[in-house]
Amino acid sequence: MNKELLEKYIIGETNDEENIRVKNWLEQDIRNKSEYLKIKDMWDRLPKPLEAPEVDVDQAWENFKFARENRDAGVIEVAENKTVMMKWNWWAAAGVLVICSLGFYLFNNSYKQEKNLFSATAVLSDSLPDGSQVTLNKNSEIVYSRTWMSKRRNVKLEKGEVFFDVVKDKEHPFVIKSGKSQITVVGTSFNVRRHEGATEVIVATGLVKVSYSNKEVYLHPKEMMTIQDGDTTKVSVKKMPDLFYKYYVDREFVFENTKLERVVELLIKAYDQKIVIDREADKKLLLTATFKQNSLNQILQVISDTFKCKVIIKDSIIHITR
Repeated sequence: MNKELLEKYIIGETNDEENIRVKNWLEQDIRNKSEYLKIKDMWDRLPKPLEAPEVDVDQAWENFKFARENRDAGVIEVAENKTVMMKWNWWAAAGVLVICSLGFYLFNNSYKQEKNLFSATAVLSDSLPDGSQVTLNKNSEIVYSRTWMSKRRNVKLEKGEVFFDVVKDKEHPFVIKSGKSQITVVGTSFNVRRHEGATEVIVATGLVKVSYSNKEVYLHPKEMMTIQDGDTTKVSVKKMPDLFYKYYVDREFVFENTKLERVVELLIKAYDQKIVIDREADKKLLLTATFKQNSLNQILQVISDTFKCKVIIKDSIIHITR
C-alpha cells in the first residue's frame, strides 16, 4: 500500500474510492494493520494545539510528512508533559553554533586593520591606523595589524630603522616584533633598528619593555640596548652619549664640540657612503656646526674649510686627509 495514501487516510483527506481501497488492504493481512497503527501512532504523538476551532489541514499534512521523513534519524520519547526530544535537535544546535562562530570570525576579520609601510631611497613619515606616528629611515619596512578582538596593536619590523611616537592606550599595548626580540609600550617614543641579526632599542620618552629569551628589561629615556638574536644572558643597558640617532627624524645635525670621528660615523650611516679619516690625530678634532637637510657634499665642504683639510674620493671611498 502507498504510504502517502495511508497518511491521507489518517488525516481524513481520502475520497470514497480511496477509503474502500485502504479498508480492503487493512483486512487482507494483520501485518498491514500493524503498519497502519505505527503510522497513526506517530501522528497521534505530534503536539496538538490547546484550542483548534479550525484545523489547518495543509499545515498538519506538512508537519506529518516532515515527522515521517525524519523518524529514522530521531528518537521520540514521550514524557508526562508530552515533550518530544529528537536527535536532530542536537545537530541543529551544533549548526547554530557553527554559523555563529563563522559569523563572529568574519566580523572580527572585517574589522581587521592592516598597514604596510616601506621606504626605499628616502625617509618616510606616516601615521598608523591607531594614530601613532612613525618615521622610517631609508630601506626600512614595517607591518601593522590589529583585529576587533585583539588586545594588542601589533607591529613587525621587517628590516631597517624606525622611530615610533606611539599614541597612549593602556587597554591596547603597542607591541613590536623584531627578530627574536619583542618591544612593548603603552604610549611613548623610541627608536628601533634592525641590523645584521640584532635589534637596537633607544628610548626618547616614556618607559619601554624589551623581552628576549624569557627575559624582560625596562628602558628609560636616553637609555639603549642591543640584543643579538642568539642572546640568552642578560644584556647591559647603556646611556646614550647624544641624540644623533634621531638625525633622520629631525632631518638635521647639531654638532657641539663633537669629535670628527663621531661626525663621520653619523655621516656614513645617514648617507650610506664609505668615509675614512686618514690621520689618527684628525679623528679627535672638535666640530661645532648645524646642518639642516644639507647634502653630504655640503657637509664635507664645511669640514674641509673648518679644519683646512682635503676631501678626495679614491676607489669609491671618501677620504678626509691632508
